[in-house]
Amino acid sequence: MIAPARFVQYHTGMDTGPIAPTWFVLPLALIALVLQAGYLIAIRELGSDRMPPSRRRIRVATGWLSMFAIPLSAYGFGIARPSEAGTFTVVWMMVIGLIAAIVMLAVLDALNTMRLHRKAGNKVHRELRENLRRDLQEINEHRDRGGS
Repeated sequence: MIAPARFVQYHTGMDTGPIAPTWFVLPLALIALVLQAGYLIAIRELGSDRMPPSRRRIRVATGWLSMFAIPLSAYGFGIARPSEAGTFTVVWMMVIGLIAAIVMLAVLDALNTMRLHRKAGNKVHRELRENLRRDLQEINEHRDRGGS
C-alpha cells in the first residue's frame, strides 16, 4: 500500500555535515579578511590626488560589504549544515544579497570611472581648444605686424 503524499519523507541525499571542511574554510576566510582589511587601510591612506573621492567612497563601501560577506560565506561553507535548512537558507540568502550588492557597487564603480574619464577628456579637449585659439591669435597678430 502506498502512503499518502503528506506522510512521505524524501531523502535529499545530502550529508548532514557542512559543505566543506571547517579546517580548510576558516583559515582561507581569515586570510581573505586580512587582505581585505589591508586593502581598506590602503585606500584610506591614499591621497585625494591619487584617487577621486567618488571612487574612494564606492570602493570603501564595497570593501566593507566584502568584510561582512567573507565570514558569512565561510560560515555557510564550513559551519552551517544543509540538514539545518532554516539556518542554512538564511545564511546563503544573506551571502547572495551581499554579493548582489557588491556586484551593483562594481557596476556603479565602472559607470563612475566612465564619467571621470569623460570629464578628463572634456578638460583635455578644452585645453587643446584654448591653446589652438591662443596660437592662432599669436600667428594672426604676428602676420598683421608685418612678420613673415
